[in-house]
Amino acid sequence: MFFGDPYRFAIFAECIRDWNPPSGSFYNGLFYYSIDGNFFPQDLRTATLCVDVNTLLDPANALYTPPVNAEVFAMPAPDAFKYLYSLTWPESTAEEEYPEGDPVYRADTENISESGASVFAVSDGKMVRILAARTQRLVQKKDSDRYEWVDKKALNIAEITLASSEIAAILDKIKNYYSSLTPLPE
Repeated sequence: MFFGDPYRFAIFAECIRDWNPPSGSFYNGLFYYSIDGNFFPQDLRTATLCVDVNTLLDPANALYTPPVNAEVFAMPAPDAFKYLYSLTWPESTAEEEYPEGDPVYRADTENISESGASVFAVSDGKMVRILAARTQRLVQKKDSDRYEWVDKKALNIAEITLASSEIAAILDKIKNYYSSLTPLPE
């Protein structure tokens, strides 16, 4: 079920009953963002809805509590995305092999980030700008049956700007949908 306008911004969440254990202890299904008509993740993935919905509705998620930064909000999309990505996942240096990033602008969920995509949200105080791109892809290692994540060189950044109230209404509908799921029969 779509919550919002998929040509602008929407969240698609659907519990697929046949994908769930008989115990009804959790809900598997589909969970996607649609940003300016682009889907994240871009491929078919099973989502554990309690994980994605709880991450989305966590006050630490930038869609739930959009951080205000007028300077970043006004940047061209490639510059804003690059800045937010490097702030969230800083590069290793000789002095600090595992630098700690700042997740305040992260707006993705596990199903989305595990697909190699990054989603950020930033506000100017009234509007919220959402930027997303697939930053990594999984490729098979040469002469091996193993795979590894590699960074994408050219990013296709999807972006949309919405009123804070519009995002809040979508999140409220997601919360109501998830709350309405009845326990699966045993």
